[in-house]
Amino acid sequence: MKFLNLAASVCLAMALVACGDDSSSSPNVPADNNLPQQDTSTVSPATNPDNPAGTQDSVPQNTTPQDSVQQGSPETPPTDSVPPTPNDSLPVTEPENPVDTDPYAVGTDVDEPSYVSICQIKPLEKGNGDGVYCNSTYAGPIFYDTDESVYDPSADNGAKFVSINKVFESLKADDRVVFVLRHADRQSSSGKTSHLTDVGIFQAQSVGQKIASAEQAYYAHSEYVRTRETLENIAVGRGETEFIHDAYPILNGSWYIKDNARYDEYKSKGTDMNYTVTTEWAYNGEYADAFYDLDERTKQFVDEFLVNVISKKARISVVCSHDQFLVPLVISISKRQIGLRYYDDRSWINYLAGMAVVISADGTQTLVPIKGLDSGAN
Repeated sequence: MKFLNLAASVCLAMALVACGDDSSSSPNVPADNNLPQQDTSTVSPATNPDNPAGTQDSVPQNTTPQDSVQQGSPETPPTDSVPPTPNDSLPVTEPENPVDTDPYAVGTDVDEPSYVSICQIKPLEKGNGDGVYCNSTYAGPIFYDTDESVYDPSADNGAKFVSINKVFESLKADDRVVFVLRHADRQSSSGKTSHLTDVGIFQAQSVGQKIASAEQAYYAHSEYVRTRETLENIAVGRGETEFIHDAYPILNGSWYIKDNARYDEYKSKGTDMNYTVTTEWAYNGEYADAFYDLDERTKQFVDEFLVNVISKKARISVVCSHDQFLVPLVISISKRQIGLRYYDDRSWINYLAGMAVVISADGTQTLVPIKGLDSGAN
């Protein structure tokens, strides 16, 4: 458990920040989309041993805002393996000298200072619209959510990503919810100590604004700095001064992989094969000897971890993991309706997209693909 000692001074918007370079003009900014300014202290990013120069993904200066986003690109999957959970329906090899094999146990949080920046919205010096400036440096243009569709919790919502604020606003007083999200935009290194970029800081804080309330939320993340930082900045956006959180190895990324040697063999056969292998397995059942059964493994994660562990921590919980974990998870809960077919059209999950599980008072579960930014996939 850690505390955010942030005297907030963050000016946020119900905004989406670009990770890419699609070109078109930005829509007019409605006044009620602007987020209130808050005071916040600045925590400087520590030197990243995987990236000693502290280099962040570059953002072109003076870029004209666009109204479509090039979403978060695939990243090298985390290499830390997660011990499988004993389950009668899943084949599990028991260790010769078993120790604590509970994959739901709290893990090790990386001892690395977090990056919480000061970001403001200002008109672009060149071009139309607004831009994000973090620590007085241009970080990117703003994308305002233009999705005006109505969310019906009783409908089949598996075919598309639903805006996270719509799911949040639909909650009943006795519902519990767990949001599971990919982290925000990160630096170029994919190691455990890779920090968020200024764009990622703003993305996370804007998502926090979308699910703001007076209730204290609970946060669970992988053993990677960028997932913890994503949640810390979501907490800032929610207006929280306390950050109640834990690191879990189960969220490191390899939950669906049954045979690492086979998986490594398949993904070594070409460039980006890890994304191709993962999606061809999830949609078409190929490379099945490297993976667990998709739907059984998803049900186990939702029931045993999200519902029976995380949802009991608080009425509102936010979980942060990685793309290689979120892609098969979302494909499964959408009943393969969602468009993440990287093997066919290179579609991949965006930053701050994922799923929500809403647990009603009678225990009924509603599983919904969600997006924190303007689009859930590129």
